[in-house]
Amino acid sequence: MNSTSVRYFKSEKDPSPTAPAVWKQPPQIEARDREIAAQCGISPVIAAILRARGYATSQAVVAFIQPTQASLRCPSGLPDIEPAIDRLYAAIERGEQILVFGDYDVDGVTSTALLVRALKSLKAKVQWIVPERHDGYGLSIPAVEEAAARGVKLIFSADCGIGAFEPAKRARELGIDLIVTDHHEPTHEDGQDKLPDAVAVVNPKRADSNYGFRELSGCGVAFKVIEALLQKYQPQHVESFRSRYVDLVGLAAIADCVPLLDENRYLTREALRALTTTKKLGVQALIETSGVKIQNGTLTGRNVGFMLAPRLNAAGRVASAQRALELLLSSDIEECQALAEELEALNRERQDLTARVMLEATTRVYDTVDFTQEMILVVAGQNWPHGVVGLAAGRLAERFCRPTIVLSIEENGIAKGSGRSYAGFDLTQLIAATQHLLESGGGHQAACGMSLKVENIEAFQAAAVEFADGILKPSQLAPVVEADCEITGEEINRQLIDDLALLEPCGMDNPEATLLLRNVQIVDGRAIGKEGQHLKWQVRSGGRNFDTLWWSPGDRADGFTAGQTVDICVVPELNVWNNMEKIQLIVKAARRVNTKLPL
Repeated sequence: MNSTSVRYFKSEKDPSPTAPAVWKQPPQIEARDREIAAQCGISPVIAAILRARGYATSQAVVAFIQPTQASLRCPSGLPDIEPAIDRLYAAIERGEQILVFGDYDVDGVTSTALLVRALKSLKAKVQWIVPERHDGYGLSIPAVEEAAARGVKLIFSADCGIGAFEPAKRARELGIDLIVTDHHEPTHEDGQDKLPDAVAVVNPKRADSNYGFRELSGCGVAFKVIEALLQKYQPQHVESFRSRYVDLVGLAAIADCVPLLDENRYLTREALRALTTTKKLGVQALIETSGVKIQNGTLTGRNVGFMLAPRLNAAGRVASAQRALELLLSSDIEECQALAEELEALNRERQDLTARVMLEATTRVYDTVDFTQEMILVVAGQNWPHGVVGLAAGRLAERFCRPTIVLSIEENGIAKGSGRSYAGFDLTQLIAATQHLLESGGGHQAACGMSLKVENIEAFQAAAVEFADGILKPSQLAPVVEADCEITGEEINRQLIDDLALLEPCGMDNPEATLLLRNVQIVDGRAIGKEGQHLKWQVRSGGRNFDTLWWSPGDRADGFTAGQTVDICVVPELNVWNNMEKIQLIVKAARRVNTKLPL
């Protein structure tokens, strides 16, 4: 019963570039878990999962599963927050032209939409720009000069600007003030943050930040600036502002993979509820056209991460991010419907482009990489679409268990690319170590962007391999299967699924709970999907049969047959079809067990 999905190529000399998966022993339910479960009214499975994640008392468990508004931090701890809101208020009072300059991903687009909507409600004269991907990331000198030509007196950057040193200098020369709101790591010079010359640089990752939490999204930082503005000048509107815009903050947090802990957990939890009743017509249309099914009056992190966010991102990846921004700003129902349908088509195009780049990139990896020597992958191709190289880098990193850089070589002799991390490898350190070979570069520990001259690609690859070799060990590159709890088939029921929903919102640093089932018998199975790329099994565990789905397993599903006994890691979910509810298991990993049971 081999999956018929499109294969990743393998050469005869290198049939298995990655080490065998390491299955770690997951937590098991202990007596203290049952005690806390009884005290909190939850399943012992949830108590065991939360204990393993650091929530070991009933008080900690309750605080996690029922976050309150007390989780919100006071924006006064953010660096430069006072000069930022004072300058912004002055611009509103004087009727000055304000330019919101955003970014082309979901975080940048939602940041821009939030600021434009909020500033307009405050009667500000506001313009906005989200750059195109081919323009490059961040505020630029041409953008500043265009702002001057438009009569702009204040530029408010959203989800960018922390490295805009030359654009900030040019803004000063043209008599334009700059407020930077960003959440990317500042550049360091002589052991200190190097900041652009601006009226204010609001970033929780600054070394002098007193905020107490570094991991806000770009939209989250913009949200806190407007919250601070209202707290000082219009405190009566703070609560309505929060409820009106928390949906955008949640979209950004999940899409941009910031840790869904601390303040982000409360904001995103509120956002998932708010999205189901949002008054924003564009968001309503997006939910409708994406086919998201709302259950129990709320969305899930998976709904946002795999359904809504990719459609918003698709605009900036294969066309213009302006289309996604227009959707979030529009108040015309027909326009919103048309824009949502356009994003749906762009997302399908994005999927096709990603598949093509993956096919070419994977072939080159197998043809050129020595997996015994190279701890990092650097792969380049001619005119690969900029908008999908980051997606390809992420998938290659997952497939080959190595940090990966994917570069697109342009006709102008410049290669632009994206990187994705693996095994905790810090890509910002790589950028710093290879800066002499780059035209530009920046990002997070887990993701980065860069540009370099084509003649420097070979030197960059060699430098990247040498740098990674000094940090990563081969043992770190083995795929790891790590379930959150070991259970039996008898413990899977509707109540468990309801209790698992208490972990929402799930995402970065708070993933969906994966459960280990041992000695499961495969009863039957078949490939499904347009290209047979997914695998559906029926399995038997604890005297009960369950339907399972394994999304795009590729060659991980090779060799499994009916009648085998396997261990599987799964995420249980409720499948609703024709108003009928049925539990199904989403397979994350499987391995054969030596014992076989008769059918």
